[in-house]
Amino acid sequence: MTTPLLTTADKGNARTEAALKRLRTAMAEIEADIAAHQGIYPFNHGRVTQSELCRRADVKKATLQNPLHKDSTRVEIMVWLDALNAKLMQTRDGTRERVTAVADDLAAEVERLTLANQQLMQKLEAAELLVAQLRQENAQQIPTPG
Repeated sequence: MTTPLLTTADKGNARTEAALKRLRTAMAEIEADIAAHQGIYPFNHGRVTQSELCRRADVKKATLQNPLHKDSTRVEIMVWLDALNAKLMQTRDGTRERVTAVADDLAAEVERLTLANQQLMQKLEAAELLVAQLRQENAQQIPTPG
């Protein structure tokens, strides 16, 4: 989903290249955070903004207003943010509702796994009992050397 920010011909100097790299990295990290948290951005009250991206990238937001970035990098970031934010809940209440829904789903999954674990433990106990009985029978049938 990350879009390339400027081409090599557009890059002015090493500082610009470093800022672009940090922005790209931050974009990828934000997307990874969202994927790892079931579609919820875990920081900034669930909101991904231009300021949040700049904070994550350690790039001053004013940098995006300079002539080199204003009509290119900033525009691409805004397109990326629009696409990303279309998938996210943007209000605290909306984020809270999503977090609650995810937590409820996880609680149900924990309950299901707990029951499955209990059933498997019962089967294991029965199997261990059977093995012990079979070992005892085998021990009784084996003649002792003497």
